[in-house]
Amino acid sequence: MVGQRIVGLQQKLVSANAALHFAASHDFLTGAWNRSEILAFMQRELARARRDATSVGIVLVDVDHFKKVNDTLGHNTGDVVLKEITKRLSASLREYDGIGRYGGEEFLLVIPGRDLVTTIRRANQIRELISSQPISTPFGATTATVSMGATVAESSSNSELLLRVADTALYQAKRNGRNSVEQAITSAASASAAESRLHSM
Repeated sequence: MVGQRIVGLQQKLVSANAALHFAASHDFLTGAWNRSEILAFMQRELARARRDATSVGIVLVDVDHFKKVNDTLGHNTGDVVLKEITKRLSASLREYDGIGRYGGEEFLLVIPGRDLVTTIRRANQIRELISSQPISTPFGATTATVSMGATVAESSSNSELLLRVADTALYQAKRNGRNSVEQAITSAASASAAESRLHSM
């Protein structure tokens, strides 16, 4: 009996530790990795890519007109939309890809082993999947679209530059009417554009 109680306590402790780790590394609403965890994953994959001379696709995803959803249908409906979009994003990725809630209605996708052409093609497939089916909410079905900014890590790329460049591409997708994927590369010109975008925000 004593042995069984000890085993039971150990199992509870393991479960509690696992729950704490999950809470510390995941977004409480969507279940995706939180910002710090997806950025840590990105850093690891960039290091691996430099070591193995491979590439990493980086995609910033923003839910279009999300403020309008919250304002007209309520924040509870907005939460449902974010959860469903996360589900569709996750279902579209491989088990060794990364997805995290980057902030608000933005997500960051890290796709190892993909060049820019493949990253853009995959991003467009995901975008179409999200927009193709309505999302059920307490107030009835609604539709959602996303805009995406895609880039790819080069051998000398660092995470800060990649995120700035992806953000510039995302901003362009928004300017072009949303529900689209725009690309950018980590060249000096792209870096300069990214800096201008940041300063104008």
